[in-house]
Parts: sequence; C-alpha cells; structure tokens
Amino acid sequence: MLPAELDREVERLAAERGSSKSGLITRLIRLGIAAQSGEGDPLLRYLGSLDGPPDLSETVDETVYQL
Repeated sequence: MLPAELDREVERLAAERGSSKSGLITRLIRLGIAAQSGEGDPLLRYLGSLDGPPDLSETVDETVYQL
C-alpha cells in the first residue's frame, strides 16, 4: 500500500512515461537497490548527496568514475 499522495505521484509519472504504475514502481525499486549496493551507474551512489570534495565540479570524472 502506498500513501494516497505518493500513489497519485506514481500514477502521474507512469502516465507521463507511458508506463504502468507497476512497471514504474519496479523500475524505481531496481534503481534504488542498485544505488544502495553500488551496482549500476556509479553516479547513482551520489544521488541525493550534497557532500563531496571542494573541487568536485572540476574532478567529477575522477571522483565518480575513478579515472
């Protein structure tokens, strides 16, 4: 069960993307699991992060992709 407000948001996003609610929820859960486990795009590890080195805008490739 989803809270009513979240359910409406999921329904709106699914409609915008031409997806079912179930399909969208499944995709978002998979992305969340990948982000938590460090799998997938390394950039997902930094999703929602506000902390980082002071020169992050200059060293983003080295920091994120460890180049």
